[in-house]
Amino acid sequence: MAHILLVEDSPEVSMSVREILISAGHSVEEAANGQVGLSLLKGGSKFDIVITDIWMPEMDGIAFLKQVRSAGNKIPVVVISGGAPNAPLTYTAPLASTFGANVVVYKPFEKEELLKAVADVLG
Repeated sequence: MAHILLVEDSPEVSMSVREILISAGHSVEEAANGQVGLSLLKGGSKFDIVITDIWMPEMDGIAFLKQVRSAGNKIPVVVISGGAPNAPLTYTAPLASTFGANVVVYKPFEKEELLKAVADVLG
């Protein structure tokens, strides 16, 4: 199974996603924003996939994606987003794809949707 970096600022969403992934046999490390996520990616852990929110404090998911891709990192990325008051999902998904997301999953999502996205990007 995969070793997954989860970048999500909401403790409730993070806990839910972590439980889904662990129940499917994956291991998960968490980061509360993109800055922490970048530190973990550059650290000693080897991740198979990243799952990231878009709208987060300190460093959002778009800035995170830009830095990951500009460093030449080809790690598969699944974006999970519910949009934002000033940025609906019709804006979020194309933006995430433009900056290197492999798949976008819309919040709220079902367990099966998330696990399918993970399986799809892992091949």
